[in-house]
Amino acid sequence: MGIEAVPWAVRRAAGTEPDREPEVLVVGAGPVGLFTALLLHRRGVQVQIVDQARRPAARSYALLLHPGSLRLLDAAGLAGEALERGHAVDQVAFYEGPDRCAAVDLAALGPPFACAAVLPQQALEGLLESALEREGGRVLWRHRVSDLHLGGGAAVAVVERLALDSEAVEESWMLRPGVVIGTDGHQSAVRRALRASYVEIRPPERFAVFELAADGPASREVRVVLDEEGAAVLVALGGNRFRWGFQIDESQWEELLEPRFKRRVFDTVGDDPFPYLARQRLEELIARRAPWFSRTLGEIVWSMAVRFEHRLTGRFGHENAWLAGDAAHLACPIGGHSMNVGLREAADLAHQLGRILRERHPLDSLAGYEKARRSEWRRLLGARGHPEANAAASGWVRRHAARIPACLPASGDDLDALLRQIGLALPAA
Repeated sequence: MGIEAVPWAVRRAAGTEPDREPEVLVVGAGPVGLFTALLLHRRGVQVQIVDQARRPAARSYALLLHPGSLRLLDAAGLAGEALERGHAVDQVAFYEGPDRCAAVDLAALGPPFACAAVLPQQALEGLLESALEREGGRVLWRHRVSDLHLGGGAAVAVVERLALDSEAVEESWMLRPGVVIGTDGHQSAVRRALRASYVEIRPPERFAVFELAADGPASREVRVVLDEEGAAVLVALGGNRFRWGFQIDESQWEELLEPRFKRRVFDTVGDDPFPYLARQRLEELIARRAPWFSRTLGEIVWSMAVRFEHRLTGRFGHENAWLAGDAAHLACPIGGHSMNVGLREAADLAHQLGRILRERHPLDSLAGYEKARRSEWRRLLGARGHPEANAAASGWVRRHAARIPACLPASGDDLDALLRQIGLALPAA
């Protein structure tokens, strides 16, 4: 008999009913939410994590784990498994037309993780959820927060359990968590409850994304195209699988679609994308924008057209509610900054909350989290100005300096170190 079929009183007695007064409620079970819940569990904090999806993501755009993220996972005892499941890359090369114009070496960052790992988001989520379950935690899938009241020293959340095959509400109840952490993506209910803005930093970018098979071995190099049409990126997934993403403009949008799928255009990455971009268009994009790619194309496993936004919240939290990951920011998808910096935010929140809750410090101790996160994201999103070039920068690097940081799989000191290799420096935080 499933949990849903058992009366609440029985489930409560058996320990399978959610805690009505957890110390922390995490809303959203993507990588950032799962990592937050895992680290809090390990600090002895009572955590409940909910997500309205049926399961971890089946398909997603996020792929690259930064060296810094591997260090965080290593501290949690998970980096080895992530590398076993993924594919290591240690260079990022930049192209325009047929020419290789610049490259950065991740190995120069030094041990223990002088590489990035290509690991699809669904694999990362599976790894994190398994680790959470080993700690005694679990995700309440098909549960959503329908109402949330903050402030006054307490939070009250109305949680609804949804039917597996519809949006019908099967049960609802109130939770009274001490702290709420919103890791619930760009439509964040927690951010709305905080009444925090979500400002568009610059216009959205549209990408045509193809996951495919191709002949030849997997490369340990991520290849980025920067040209007059925008950006493109090629990532080897391991084996003979690859991911191509081409930035496109509105005039190209309709012509990319297979005619029978023209009414189905994704505004955001969905759970179950399906092939609907024309294979011929992929071949044309490669020929025009990446003529150096000479592999023979095999099966297109899936494809989609996606719009990516660039946004930053007006505040990362207040008193008993805080944000991390896409709930607080969205960025260029190529460098994977939103998810990876989100993992660092998760670690920071878990560390500080563990100390606050166990040592009874006031929640306003988290004011430093707000200041540090906003400062970093204004720098990453270019709000503090474009990178400056020194004498070591080539003419090509100088021309594309403003576009390069968003394409590198690093943040913080790691990003500064990679930029120095090609003669660039971001403005100080």
